[in-house]
This record gives sequence, C-alpha cells and structure tokens, in this order.
Amino acid sequence: MPLFVKINDHQSGPYTYPELKRLATEGSFSQDDLVFHEDRQEWIEAGQLEELARLFADETRPARSRTVYAIGGGKGGVGKTVLTASLGIGLASLGYQVVIVDVDLGGANLHTCMGILEPEYTFYHFYSLQKESLSDILLDTPVENLKLISGACGTLGLANPRYSQKLRFINELKNIEADFILLDLGAGSSYNVIDFFLAADQGIVVTTPEPMAVQETFNFIKIALMRKLTRTFKNNPDIISRLEQDVFSESGRLAAPLQSAIEDIRKSDAAAADQMTAIVEGFVPSLILNMVHSEEEIKEGISLKTAAEELLAVDMTMLGYIDYDESVRHAVKELRPFVIDNPKSKASRALARLISVGLLEKTGWSGFRERRKVLRHISQESKLYPANQLRESDTICSVQCFYWGDCEYQNGGYPCPVRHLDPIFRR
Repeated sequence: MPLFVKINDHQSGPYTYPELKRLATEGSFSQDDLVFHEDRQEWIEAGQLEELARLFADETRPARSRTVYAIGGGKGGVGKTVLTASLGIGLASLGYQVVIVDVDLGGANLHTCMGILEPEYTFYHFYSLQKESLSDILLDTPVENLKLISGACGTLGLANPRYSQKLRFINELKNIEADFILLDLGAGSSYNVIDFFLAADQGIVVTTPEPMAVQETFNFIKIALMRKLTRTFKNNPDIISRLEQDVFSESGRLAAPLQSAIEDIRKSDAAAADQMTAIVEGFVPSLILNMVHSEEEIKEGISLKTAAEELLAVDMTMLGYIDYDESVRHAVKELRPFVIDNPKSKASRALARLISVGLLEKTGWSGFRERRKVLRHISQESKLYPANQLRESDTICSVQCFYWGDCEYQNGGYPCPVRHLDPIFRR
C-alpha cells in the first residue's frame, strides 16, 4: 500500500515500497522520518512500521570485513575481464568467499568468460527494482566459493545509469557477504567507469605493454584523480579553474606537473593545498601489466609508474605482470577461464605469483608456498569444472543459419566466430 511520508515537517507521497527503498538508499529517507499509519490514523516513525523493517535493517548490521577491488584501465582489449575472472578463481581456491561483478553495464561479458551463456539474473533485475538487493541476483559459478553478479548487455538505459542508481549500487556492494569483491569495469574513462573505480577500496589498472595502451592507462589515472579533486572542491570554482588551466588542459595534455600547481595554490590558500596533497597521497592505484612477451616489456610498466609519480604525484603500486600465453587465447575461445583450462601454463603461474605476492603480500618462503597452494587448488578445481558444450569445433558456419545473408563472416564449413550466440539463435 502506498504511504505518505513526512520529512523535516514536509509531507509528500504517496510512495510505493520500491520508491521508498530508492529514497532510503539515496539517504533522503531514514527510520526516524514519519509515515502515516492508515489504521491508527496517525504519524509514526518509519522504523516502527513492520513493512519497512527491511529498508533499515542494514543500518545496524555489523559490516563484514571485505576488500572491494575495481579493475579498469581505459583501453579495451587489454584483458580486464579475463583477468577479473582468473583473479576471482585464484582467491576462491584459497578458501576466500569471492564475488566477481560485471560493471561493464553497456557490454557485459563476464558471465560468458565463466561459461554461463544465459544468466538467470542480471544487473537489470536490480536496476528495475525486480530484486531488492545485489545479494538477490548473486549467481553460483562452477568454482567453489566464487559467485557472480552479471551485467545485462544490450538493455536500454543501463549503460548510463543516473548518479542515484550508481549510489544505490555502490551502497549495496557494502552489504554483500564476501572476503573479496572484484569489479570488472568497462572500457573508456567515462564518469560511470571512473565513479565505480573511485568507490572501490582499491583501484587496479590493467594495461598491455603497447604504447597506446600505456598512454590510455595514464590518461585513465589522470582523469580519475581529476574527478576526485573536482568532486572535493566542487564548491570552490577558483581551485577547479586553476587546476584545469595549470595542469589539465582542454587538449588532454598535462600543462605542468600537478605538484607544481599545488605549490602555486599554497601561496594563496594553504588549507586547500594541504587538502589536495592529502587527496593525492590517498590515491594509490595498483598496476597489472598483462600479455608481457619479454622482460624488456616490463620496463613499460615501470615507465608508467614513474610518469604517474613525476607528473601526477601519484605513488602507484606495481602488483605484477602476466606473461603472454597462447593458451589464454585458446581458453577464451572455449569460454573457459585460462587458469581452469591450463593450470600449468605460464599465465597461470604468473597469476598465482600475482595473487600471493601482489594481492596477499606474501613474500619469501611464505609467498612461494602460497603460490604452490593456489596452483594446486586450481588444478583440483579444473578437474571438477564442467566441460563446455560449445567447444571450439562446434557450431559450424552454414548457409542454413538464418543470419547467413546478414552475417559479415560467412565462413562456411568452419567454426562460427560468434558461436557463443548459438543459444540465442535457437530461442
């Protein structure tokens, strides 16, 4: 039944339960505000009404210790999704409760990486209020201790959620029972991607050693830092104007090192300069270099770290690197995580090292033992992981396909390049 509410002596409504939930999530409706009780014909505190109890249950529930990682980087095709799935599997193999979340709202594909072609629930069910919490759309995966929240690819409006919807999503993340939550962000540096990156406990940028990818990753870090600064100083247009003029020019190029601009601002506003310094010092993204062919290419990651420190005053942490491995490409084609498809590959060994040393900060003998533990447990998981029905040799391209006339591939007699769409074709 719709309810009238009174907030700060201002009456409004009537509101449905989903509308009240949205207001509560946004922080504009609390258990101390009043609602009109029809049966008693009086105003009572919202927290006293049994029907609204679930709205405020999370306010008093103790939070479980968890770490939310956001995995981004700007450029598409650098392996963020494959890496997110693999990191999730590695952490879950150690007994941690892990949730991987597809936050690429306009092009979700984390579920296919895990071999789930048609997820029962997606972010759309949460977005449209069909499900009340993110916990309600958690999906089991073939890996023990690992759950998935799937995005909803191709759904109108999801690619650009309103700020209130992003806020609701971020708040709900804090209520998920897990040790680690990994957010697979979309490509690019839009505010949607950046906001999710900044909302996490730890941001991780992924790049390959190619110059274009490295440049895009540097731009991603720069835009994220600028977003953090402008949000902090949104009521101080003079500071924002000076940053845009002295550091972040319209062309996207750095006009001067950020530290120089901070020292210049200090001359007229020491408090603002101190606040900016604290923000920059608190912004410590981590870096993963992916698809590394040689030790020489590792220098690209070191160069990026150096540039971030010298130009942005950002102390970026190098988590590690993943070797280029042809078996990863094969696993992606088979819709299987590469650590499951080949636990003994170079990429899998590098991933185990990255988890034990980079994420869990195990060093020396302890780090070596943890790496062996990751690989041993993943090998056990790979034996239990279900075989995919759509192997690389399945779904042969044929003129009998009703998409043949409009298909740009038309690779008759050979495996269909978009065979993962086969369940959709059959519906």
